[in-house]
Amino acid sequence: MPNQTSAYTFERLTTKQNEALSLASEGFTSKEIARKLDISHHSVDKRIDNVRFAFNGASRVQIIREYRDWVRCQSTTGGASPLAPLPTIQSKPEAQPEGQTLVFRDSLAFDEYVKPNLGAEWLRPGIKPIDLGPGKKLLLVIGGAFILAAAFLLVVAAAEALIGLLAS
Repeated sequence: MPNQTSAYTFERLTTKQNEALSLASEGFTSKEIARKLDISHHSVDKRIDNVRFAFNGASRVQIIREYRDWVRCQSTTGGASPLAPLPTIQSKPEAQPEGQTLVFRDSLAFDEYVKPNLGAEWLRPGIKPIDLGPGKKLLLVIGGAFILAAAFLLVVAAAEALIGLLAS
């Protein structure tokens, strides 16, 4: 259940933001929402980003989940929920047709597992690992590996120097 602050924010959404979040909570991508609303996908992203800004930059997945919970709470007051029911999981997945690429719409769902204030104090204020693109994340991993390798070589060199001193 969303807290009072998020409920307050959701109640003050514009009609366009509400429309975009409603379709996003049904599982549509920005491009699909743009086709339905006959606008550009940049406009859809801007509407959702404005809501994210109201929630201090929370991830899109977090916002959509809180919005879905808020709408469900609103529907308990008598109105029908505008959300489609959640899809059921098939017990046996269908085989992928040959030559067709699968689309993973929920690939950003893993963003919720990144805790923004847990071990990320070294980042500049306002930048979260979620905000980094794939290239910057890769560069960050390679840089970290380089620093670890350099630290390991320093420890080995110090150990050799200590053994050399003890041996003489």
